[in-house]
Amino acid sequence: MHMTYWFGIDLGDFLFSGYNVTTIWGLLATCLGLAALAVLYEAMKISQFRLQQFTIKSVPRTTSSSENLSLLSKVTSRTFRISSYTRCSPCFKWVFEVLHWSLHTTFAYILMMAVMTYNIYITIALVIGGSLGYWVFSPALIQLKMQQFQHKQAIVECNKNCEAVLENQRRRLSTVSIVAEQLVTEINIEVHAPRDT
Repeated sequence: MHMTYWFGIDLGDFLFSGYNVTTIWGLLATCLGLAALAVLYEAMKISQFRLQQFTIKSVPRTTSSSENLSLLSKVTSRTFRISSYTRCSPCFKWVFEVLHWSLHTTFAYILMMAVMTYNIYITIALVIGGSLGYWVFSPALIQLKMQQFQHKQAIVECNKNCEAVLENQRRRLSTVSIVAEQLVTEINIEVHAPRDT
């Protein structure tokens, strides 16, 4: 095993036992295959990012803790069974995302082990493949990340700008509830007041 970079065609057993690279055509095919794997590795970054966004969107938003406490008392075995069936879809999406990540990581380790053969030709093929993949797929990944950033920024700006609107709505609701309580109290007083006849 070489511990420094070297030029050579005879790689012997390359990565897997039984895969012998001894000819120039074998080396050329191996280099092309590894370059294609490097391009695929870069492409999988986009699909991993999209899977993460898809999984995040499919997870239901949680309610506040006080609402959870009051809702826990209303859970029955029937509602639990129904809600567990509806939660399977995000679970499958998560499992698919984990499998995709595992494949992406496996490709990364294969590319790393190929570079660790210290063969100049293999290294050049991987650099060219990775560069080509980055050149083709990086603009799309940057665009997706910018869209995610702008979406988060819009939410933050809306949160800042909408605080006054939300506060006004809360005041109206509290005013309405106070008026409703007063009306109910007045009605109860009228109903329970003794009549002088």
